Amino acid sequence: MRFAPGDTFDRYLIEALLGEGGMGEVYRANDTRLRRKVALKVLRQGEDEDSELWAHAVARMLREARAAAALSHPGAVAIYDVGQHEGTPFIAMELIEGRNLRALIGAGTPLGMRLRILLDVALALAAAHAQGLVHRDVKPENVMLREDGAVKVLDFGVARRVGSSDGPGSSSDVEVFSTTGEGLLMGTPTYMSPEQVRGEEIDARADQYAWGVVAYELLSGKLPHRTEKGAVSIIASILGDPPPPLPGVPKDVETIVHRTLAKEPDERFPSMDLVADALGAFVTSDPSAPVSIRSRNALGTTHRSVHAGPRSTRLAGKEPRAPRLVLIAGAALVVAAAGGALALALGLGRTEVPPPLARAAMPAPVPTPVTDLPVPHTDVPEALVAYREGMQAIRDASWSTAVVAFERARKADPSFAAAHMRAALAAMTIEPQTAREAYQKALLLRGSLGERDQALLDAYEPYVQREPPDHAEAARRLAALAVRYPGDAEILMHRIAMMKYEAPEAILPLLNRCIELDPKYADCWQTKAHALLQLGRAVEAHAALERCIDVAPGAIDCIHDRARFAMQDGRCRDLEEVARTWSAKEPAAGLPYHYLAVSLFAQGRPIPAVRAGLDQAARRYRALGQTDVVEIHEACFSLVSGDFAEAERRVQRIGDGQGELVGTASQARAVLLRLELYEETGRAAEGARYAEATSPRLDATTWLINPLSDPTVPLFAAMQRNGRMSRSDYEAERAAWFRGFDKRPSTDRAMAWATAYAAQARTAADGKDALSVLASLGSQSYHVPAGFSGLLEGLVGKVHWLVGDPRAALPHLEAASRDCGALVRPVFHYQNLLRLGEVREALGEKEGACTAYRAILARWGGATMSITAKEASKRAGALGCRREGAHR
Repeated sequence: MRFAPGDTFDRYLIEALLGEGGMGEVYRANDTRLRRKVALKVLRQGEDEDSELWAHAVARMLREARAAAALSHPGAVAIYDVGQHEGTPFIAMELIEGRNLRALIGAGTPLGMRLRILLDVALALAAAHAQGLVHRDVKPENVMLREDGAVKVLDFGVARRVGSSDGPGSSSDVEVFSTTGEGLLMGTPTYMSPEQVRGEEIDARADQYAWGVVAYELLSGKLPHRTEKGAVSIIASILGDPPPPLPGVPKDVETIVHRTLAKEPDERFPSMDLVADALGAFVTSDPSAPVSIRSRNALGTTHRSVHAGPRSTRLAGKEPRAPRLVLIAGAALVVAAAGGALALALGLGRTEVPPPLARAAMPAPVPTPVTDLPVPHTDVPEALVAYREGMQAIRDASWSTAVVAFERARKADPSFAAAHMRAALAAMTIEPQTAREAYQKALLLRGSLGERDQALLDAYEPYVQREPPDHAEAARRLAALAVRYPGDAEILMHRIAMMKYEAPEAILPLLNRCIELDPKYADCWQTKAHALLQLGRAVEAHAALERCIDVAPGAIDCIHDRARFAMQDGRCRDLEEVARTWSAKEPAAGLPYHYLAVSLFAQGRPIPAVRAGLDQAARRYRALGQTDVVEIHEACFSLVSGDFAEAERRVQRIGDGQGELVGTASQARAVLLRLELYEETGRAAEGARYAEATSPRLDATTWLINPLSDPTVPLFAAMQRNGRMSRSDYEAERAAWFRGFDKRPSTDRAMAWATAYAAQARTAADGKDALSVLASLGSQSYHVPAGFSGLLEGLVGKVHWLVGDPRAALPHLEAASRDCGALVRPVFHYQNLLRLGEVREALGEKEGACTAYRAILARWGGATMSITAKEASKRAGALGCRREGAHR
């Protein structure tokens, strides 16, 4: 039971309860023997209390007493007595009447007063470090401001000594902090250092980091990292986000605070003494006076503050400390919590603060393929087998295989942190939601990862965890990581993959280096092919892609690229060969059979042959439960054949109902196909009603990263064209959506332009607007992923034609017409042929125009609902085009 005022405990007379926790209370009490006020901390063991937990709490209290008693510093709380009374452990300590530092944060306290408090905290921590003690839980609640102005650092209950061979830390009861047991989780997460979060062995520089967080918070009123998404967000921000600027604070003070917040301990000050030295230049005897620089520079100052601790080098020949500031009295508080270990004795007696310590020279990098990396530990053999399979799939550029393998590994062993991390990295662009979920599990288990994998996990936080993904920050972190691990081929490849802002000329040397490190790393060859293609070096690009397949015959991603290259180049016969080879390598996959059907249709092969390819694909997709994919493929086949009614029935089966559209590829395609159908069949008003009903159901955070798959702007455009949204509202929504790609790579911005501007253009004014935006994208605007260039070419040709420039439009429309993807984008394909016919007609090329019109009518001639077919028929008749002719 709790004590009441007037109760006695040993020689202590209880006056009031100050605070309580799960296993005890703190009281203001009167020591009747020595006649002084004390804070009396007692522990209580409940009837059903776990004995091990109780022993742990008692040991922690004893440790707190010993740690605090070892300090003879005015900034540390004095310990008067420790022991047990009638089986109840207790500590009697100095009673601090005042308020904790939390009360001053954001309270408008003069800057000079805040700096004086921070200096006193720094000196108290320096004294503790001199005794081999690390506090491990520095935070505002553990700093008390006494009524007379004294600053006291509380709660050394989780402090640790480390390893001195002499002095107080040499006895047998020295407790060494490690990355297991209590130390791993002790401390308040918001104030933990990056190394503490990572579960690494820590030293006094962890306290310095926590001091920096407190300083930043006291000076700015807010924390230096993100906290809006709870513990995961805090940890990720501690590990990766640089601290923002400190407005209104002298630049040199900001520099001091930022240095204490460095992510790597070696980049901080070597000791808290030196932090105090640097900060002392700004502390005056009058805390309300304006802060000014009293020395040349805070980072090269000759000023020395006086240390009240035991070191003679700080006592000789020094002036006395200025009087402490007086604070208004508040409630009495005593607060307890947690933190981490190891004292430093670096830089003693120095009169200036040195720059960050230089890192030791790195040995010559040893080339390390991804499959040669150390295998992480798991007790589940099935998990290890799946993990190894996934690592080989990474090297072989078979990412879909890797995703499946890592999923198996993490399901077989849910505690396998490396499998969660790998699943996240493998699924980033394939299944973003799965990637985020796996990443969060890896983050929570990160303590069991090796140093290298922890660093890789941290580097990807801005890309995986943030919305929208922060490519630039992830690229910066990966670049630093590649320097840290110069022989690591995988890290270099990750860095390259994130360099989406860079021109291909800048990426090629790194790709060559990647191939040097691991000539059998298929991803390096595949990415080199993409870079060369962007530079217009098609022959070299195709050679690099073939090399990818040579070094890794199972490189499905490279085979897929080969298929997409063939499709966009109009090499439909080559596409057929690639599809047949692919199906032999991956017989359970539906995609190669779909490409086979696409190639056969483009070559004008008999419909039963096309149908057979689609049926083979459908059987495999259904076996995987991907029935929506089958519906999309069947809808496209119906469309390309001119059966609009059947196509509409197919897409209506996907995404209908009242639930949220959660962003699958098939849902996106279904929405876009329905909009195309309504417009192509002259039912624009019906399309606008559908768009109005559908747009509120979009879950905008889960649509695929590819902007061509996002139906947001097409839905708004359908509404605007039919009076269900004002032009000004539409333009505002479109601009806001497009701005979301400002920090995305040039390829993403090009695809976003295609979706938001070119695809929605209907008038000359729309075309002019689209061309203006395209020009603003710069020289890289035409560079899009393999398989999409035909679409982009056709849209560029479309806007040139809308503004009345047929000569500029012609080469783009011709390039798009050669694409083998009529079965993939049927409506676009035939609309592009109509525009090609119109442009050739405008340029006086009658036969070329007739060829285009006949190709449309050969498939859509009987589709009486088609606006495109009607226009082609009318123009063909006016030109007197012959009826014969092959279709495309």
